[in-house]
Amino acid sequence: MVCGTALEYLNNEIRVQCAYCQKNFDALIRCPNGHHVCDDCHNYQSVLLTRKLCSETDSSDPPEIFEMIISSQKIPMLGCHHAFMAAGAFITAVKNEGSLKISESMIDEVYKRTQRQAVGGYCGLTGICGITPALGACFSVILGSRCGTDKEQKTTMLAVSEIVRGIAELTGPSCCKAYARKSIEIAQNFLKANLQIRLPEPKAEIICKDSERHPHGCRKERCLYYHNV
Repeated sequence: MVCGTALEYLNNEIRVQCAYCQKNFDALIRCPNGHHVCDDCHNYQSVLLTRKLCSETDSSDPPEIFEMIISSQKIPMLGCHHAFMAAGAFITAVKNEGSLKISESMIDEVYKRTQRQAVGGYCGLTGICGITPALGACFSVILGSRCGTDKEQKTTMLAVSEIVRGIAELTGPSCCKAYARKSIEIAQNFLKANLQIRLPEPKAEIICKDSERHPHGCRKERCLYYHNV
C-alpha cells in the first residue's frame, strides 16, 4: 500500500510501527523497505466502501453485491478486507430478500465480529481464512447462535465447516478473491438447504479480472474464476 514492493510473510511476529497511524503493533507481514501497515489502516477504505455500497443496494444477489464492491480500484488485491466484503454482501442480500428481519444493528454486529477474527496472513499460519469466521458471524447473527445454544450453534458450525473445506480446495497459492467467491456460493447454498431461503442464482459466470495483480502467482486454469483472454 505504501511503495508497492512485494511483501514478506513471516513465521514469527516482529514489532513494527504503522506507516499511516504510527501505532506500534506485532506483525507477521512486512515490506522489505521498512513500511508496515496495521490491519485497521489496511482495511479502512475497503470497509467504508463495503458499508456504503451495501447500505445503498437493494440487491438480494450476494455474488452481484460482492463483485460490485471489488470492482473499485480502492480495493487491494489481497487482505482480510475481503472478509468484510464477503460478510457485507451476504448479510445484505439476506436482509434485502426479506424472509428474515435483519436490522442495521445486526449488520453492525457482523462487522464487529469479523473485525475481531479477520487478521492478515492468518490463513497460512492457522489454516483459518478470515472469510470463514466472517460468514460464520452472518449465520450466528441470523440464527441467534451463542455459547450454550443448541441447534443454532450446531447449524452455524456446520456452515463454517463447509466453507473451510471449500476454501481449502482452492488453496495453492492462496487468493482472497477466489476464497470469498466460493465461500459466498457455499453460504448461499447452505442457506437454501437449511433455512429454506432462496437467494438469486448468479446472473452470469463470474470471471476474475485480477489475475495479473496476484503477488503470489495466479493459479490460472486451476481456479474456478480464471478466464484466459
